[in-house]
Amino acid sequence: MKTILVPTDFSDHALFALKVAASVAKKINAMINIVHVYNLPSSGFEQNEYSIKFYSEIYTRAEGQIAKLSLLDFLEGIDVKTHIIKDRLMWEIVKDERFKDSDLIVMGSHGESEFSKVFIGSNTEKFVRLADSPVLTIKNEIEDFVVNKMVFTSNFFEESYAVFEKIKFFVDLYNVHIYLLKVITPKEFEPTPVSQKLMDSFIKKFKIKNCSVNIYNSQNIESGIIEFSEEVKADLIAIETHGRTGFAHLIHGSLAEDIVKHEAKPVLSIKIPALSKSALRFMGYRNDYDNWGNE
Repeated sequence: MKTILVPTDFSDHALFALKVAASVAKKINAMINIVHVYNLPSSGFEQNEYSIKFYSEIYTRAEGQIAKLSLLDFLEGIDVKTHIIKDRLMWEIVKDERFKDSDLIVMGSHGESEFSKVFIGSNTEKFVRLADSPVLTIKNEIEDFVVNKMVFTSNFFEESYAVFEKIKFFVDLYNVHIYLLKVITPKEFEPTPVSQKLMDSFIKKFKIKNCSVNIYNSQNIESGIIEFSEEVKADLIAIETHGRTGFAHLIHGSLAEDIVKHEAKPVLSIKIPALSKSALRFMGYRNDYDNWGNE
């Protein structure tokens, strides 16, 4: 059975995500794991009868809230398991043995607004960066989650094939029209024949029928994705992330995290494997496309 992970802090946005997760679960007969994590101070608090009582009350309150969630009407007929995890950070559950192989993670996010970004926003960004499972980010309440139009933006190198394998169930589930999108910028220029060849190979590999090829010029990739998605009135944006951490993340940042922060539409992010030598070699042919693939 497929499994869907839904982290919750009991906020409205987490509830929006749970509703979407329930909609998907009913379509694919998946189980939902609802997980609440709380992290108590590790220093500065003396362990005594009062602190023990205080911690116990926090757990009891969380237990009651998560039990109420599991009984909501829209979860009827779905196998739901609830989990309360103590002394962990929320994003650390992506490496938990119980949840790391989830087929899908659905998260609510406030995006980049108000003080709440410090908590919800930063956790969502870490999930996008670190999770091996696809992460579906939901910012608004959606009464009927249906995907008719999906924008899939990629470099369309072979590494992206593994990414598409993970989101293909969305394509099949909703019979969506896929807008295959390659954004071209002055800084990341690529001749049109190279882009076209990469995208044609991608379509052939997956035998995609209901799709269109789109090469879109913009000042930067993030703006291009958002502008194009608005133009076609997409229901969902699917995007790759390299999952960079540490210094590499500090220097290069993350396009997927930026899209999640700034885009109001649902965003599906999937970690891409590291670029192979073949992909790097293909990149070298961007300005020599007559010889690309003809070694």
